[in-house]
Amino acid sequence: MRKLMMVMAMLTLAGCGTAFEKAHEAVSQLLENPKTARFTNVRTTDQGNYCGQVKGKDAQGVYGPYRSYAAIPHGDRFEVVIDKDGNDPRVREVCGSAEELLPAVDAAEPGQRWEVRIVSGRNMGSVTDMAARLVENGFVASFVQRDGQTIVYLGPFDSKAEADKERARLMGSRGIESVVMPFSEADKP
Repeated sequence: MRKLMMVMAMLTLAGCGTAFEKAHEAVSQLLENPKTARFTNVRTTDQGNYCGQVKGKDAQGVYGPYRSYAAIPHGDRFEVVIDKDGNDPRVREVCGSAEELLPAVDAAEPGQRWEVRIVSGRNMGSVTDMAARLVENGFVASFVQRDGQTIVYLGPFDSKAEADKERARLMGSRGIESVVMPFSEADKP
């Protein structure tokens, strides 16, 4: 019985892998060196689109930063959009935006400090995995519990520009979705 269940699970995964592999192949083909594609935070949307981050090597053999992408199925082919600067409206439309997950924030006050909040979701993984991924790349993160959920953030930073720079470094090195938001001591233990 156990062997039968293993075979059934393998067949199920093999069937799912076909669309997944086609999506990744389509994304890879848009890179300068398709065979060097590295993917992270891959997920599917309720509409069946594939979203995540990808990076690849350039002509000199150097990996570029992670960039968000959307792979939208059209029959057995995929329309692929790679977000070159982090502001592509099509990728945001298809995959959603990290900013949509945060509460509305009033304008910052003078002397406001800032944080880079890691977006929690099904692709974040366990807190220990996230901590390892951050430390591996030299990021110092804080973890707090709020309403039964772990919140992970970097900072605080004295300026929004500093926080934006750290967010860009985080995305470029690990492809970790995050947002810059005002830091509040009251929110932290």
